[in-house]
Amino acid sequence: MANEKVLVDRSKSGKVRPWRERKLENLQYGDYLQILHYKKAHRVKECGEVLRFVEDKNGHKKLAQTWFCHSRLCPLCNWRRAMKQSNQLTQILTE
Repeated sequence: MANEKVLVDRSKSGKVRPWRERKLENLQYGDYLQILHYKKAHRVKECGEVLRFVEDKNGHKKLAQTWFCHSRLCPLCNWRRAMKQSNQLTQILTE
C-alpha cells in the first residue's frame, strides 16, 4: 500500500476526467446485479480495479494493462467505449 500513488488523468484540453464518479456508478450497478443474483456481478464490481502503467521516454505514464468487464450497461465501460468511438470518428472526419 505504501507504493500506491494517486494519478490524475487529464484530457487534451486540460479537463480532469471523472474516473472516480464512473467507478462509483459502476459499483452501484454491480450491487444491483448482485441483488438480482446475476453471475456477472463479480466481474462488473472488479471492472477497472487493477491498472498497470508504463512510462515513456518523456516521463509520461500510459495505461498498459487493465481488466474491464465489457458489460453493455457498465458506466465505466460505456464511458471508455464512448471516448474510443469519439476518437475514431474524429480521425475519420479529419482524413
